[in-house]
Amino acid sequence: MIVDVHVHLGYDHTFDESFEKQYLLGKMAECEGIIQIVQPGTCHNLADVRAQHDAIAALCREFPGRFFGMANPSPHLSDDDYRYEVRRCVRELGFVGIKLHPLAHGVQPGSRAARKVWEMANQLEVPLMVHTGGGVPFAAPVALIPMAREFAQVKVVMAHCGHIILAGEAGAAMDACPNIYGDTSWTPGHSLRGWCRAFGPRLMLGTDHADNLPVELAKIRSSGFTPAEQDGLLFKTALEVYRLKAAI
Repeated sequence: MIVDVHVHLGYDHTFDESFEKQYLLGKMAECEGIIQIVQPGTCHNLADVRAQHDAIAALCREFPGRFFGMANPSPHLSDDDYRYEVRRCVRELGFVGIKLHPLAHGVQPGSRAARKVWEMANQLEVPLMVHTGGGVPFAAPVALIPMAREFAQVKVVMAHCGHIILAGEAGAAMDACPNIYGDTSWTPGHSLRGWCRAFGPRLMLGTDHADNLPVELAKIRSSGFTPAEQDGLLFKTALEVYRLKAAI
């Protein structure tokens, strides 16, 4: 079994990138048994993100147990609109997580706008994925520490673990907060190996882009992980964090 916790479907209005359904289905065909957690591209208004959330929900219905949704409305929407859309995604559409993108949405993780994101993850009891790396200072991994401590019941997943340049900060964040996890995308194998040994099974496969699946799998399988560590990276930690066992 393989669980990819970080893939996209839809048009990203910040990065001008279109993530097509055919790429996700191609990944599913290439890797038998893969489960993918799908989030929209960056949207800046309610209508666009709602349409992308609905497309993700349709994909989940078409392939039950193979795709799960993650909500990502802009924190700069009105408080009522943001809370309604996230609640709709989790309660009505069955999504399993929320995303906060400090770079794409221009939001500091501890700001007033971002606070409602943390509050909804806490209220709805779902993990919060936060982009880290590109986009400092907002996307610095250590910027998550104060909020992760305040919302200690929320499982926080660092997308990209700070990329390569801020990998040291990702380790510091995991050391400071036991509720901070990470995905493997754009992160070197030696860093992942060190964190596995230091912090246990708190890392999960993430590809971010369909082209990265072969690279991410090769990285995990060639970086000196034990079989138990590989199982944690490839599926066990994700099943626990996103509570997928009962749904597959």
